[in-house]
Amino acid sequence: MNQVLSSSPSPDLVEYSTVLLRLYEAARYNTVHAFQREAMILISEMLPFDRGWWGRSTVHGQVHRVHCSYLHDLPEDVPQRLNLSDPDNLVAVRTTQSPDRALYFGPQDWDQQPSTAALAAHMGIEQALCIARFDGPAGHVSFISIARRTSTPAFTTRESQLLELLMPHLSAALDLCCVAQMASLRHGGRQAMLTTDASGWVHVAESGVGELLRSEWSGWSGPQLPAPLVEQIAANRTIFLGRHLHAQTLWSGEHVLVTLRPRESRDLLTRQECAVAEAFSSGRSYKEVARELMMAPATVRHHLRAVYLKLGVTDKAMLARSMGASSSAG
Repeated sequence: MNQVLSSSPSPDLVEYSTVLLRLYEAARYNTVHAFQREAMILISEMLPFDRGWWGRSTVHGQVHRVHCSYLHDLPEDVPQRLNLSDPDNLVAVRTTQSPDRALYFGPQDWDQQPSTAALAAHMGIEQALCIARFDGPAGHVSFISIARRTSTPAFTTRESQLLELLMPHLSAALDLCCVAQMASLRHGGRQAMLTTDASGWVHVAESGVGELLRSEWSGWSGPQLPAPLVEQIAANRTIFLGRHLHAQTLWSGEHVLVTLRPRESRDLLTRQECAVAEAFSSGRSYKEVARELMMAPATVRHHLRAVYLKLGVTDKAMLARSMGASSSAG
């Protein structure tokens, strides 16, 4: 007969289980930025802190670079200050040297490195628990730092252990949130999606991403996006139109969601031309299209002439087939 060792879990286990359930629930139904905000609040219920920093970074040799961050009650320029002080930043070096370990930092640690001490003073903190986790072979790192403005109460060994237990779930839940938000943007057809950051480092990608990127850049292998897409993201442009590829970007906090699909003839149309073509190809007359889109009939005819020329069609039936094929593919 099996022996029942315990009929009721400890309060700590119940609280931990509850936080995990709420964490994954939040990941399924929020944008990335909103999820990170809610997740930090959930962590603070188990592990009280005043300020926090949750981000992704890359490590190449001795150089650490933060690419996207969620800042909890911290100055917005903290990531830039860390990048400028790297590779001397004590926290970045030690946490990546001891991954998956929550390390304690206090004034005695800050004072070992002037730039680290200056950053801690700018953040307005006296102590912190920091942990880093390598997400894959490409050098991607997830990190979380939780801090208190005063030296008391000091972070405990139990709190350090809790952060170590939570960290893998926080990384997994963030990826789940990225996937869920990508799924909410899907419109069907042959497309693939990925999440990246302002520097173009790919964090989460669907299986078709590589094939679509290589249709435009045959030698691409990652983990950073091709330079033209990185430039598009840096310039905050929404649409990239290549010889074979259409890419659309959407910012969510400091994460960037990118939708890739093969280029279509309709991608050459302006927004107004596309609206006119869709309405006219669905069977409406010039006057009905004009009334629906609040345009003059002459404007509708002008747009249709441009549409016919760009799509290489000569009548309404060909237009309908072209717009229908494009819609089903996109």
